[in-house]
Amino acid sequence: MLALYKRVLDRIGAVEQGFGVALILLIVVAISVQVFTRYALGRPIAWVEESATYAFIWSVFVGASLGLKNSRHILIATFGSRVPPRLAAIMRIVVWGLVLVTLVVLIEEGIKVMGVEGRSKTISLPIELPRSWFYSLPLTLSAASMALTTIYLLLQEASVMVKHRARAAIPVVPV
Repeated sequence: MLALYKRVLDRIGAVEQGFGVALILLIVVAISVQVFTRYALGRPIAWVEESATYAFIWSVFVGASLGLKNSRHILIATFGSRVPPRLAAIMRIVVWGLVLVTLVVLIEEGIKVMGVEGRSKTISLPIELPRSWFYSLPLTLSAASMALTTIYLLLQEASVMVKHRARAAIPVVPV
């Protein structure tokens, strides 16, 4: 069951990675166009800068989600690496539980904020879009993706804990 869950997370991660690459390309092209139109033509295009800013916001949240999926966030190994495996798994379950609670709160609050924020529109883009698409939506979707990853990590740690419990219950017979 965990293997299937991991494959689903890997597919979500692949989509996020492709989207992240597209966002970075959009930022590079938009800033290049902005530099050319501003300095070569003397006529900057206002919406290009705004689109690069929105792409940057999305890329930050997509990157945070990918970082969690690929275990790329900062890890500080303390005494947890020096305790028995079962106790270390319990400690990680507590930490991942706190992370999951935080992400659920972010999702709930993000959904509430989207309703309010959706009333205002973008400033200079060629088409009017709700501002929530560029502020609260990326945060909420990223938190949801990270929550799915955190659930997987919780289940993975629970399986480690159960395996070590089973090993501790098996009596060692001297040969």
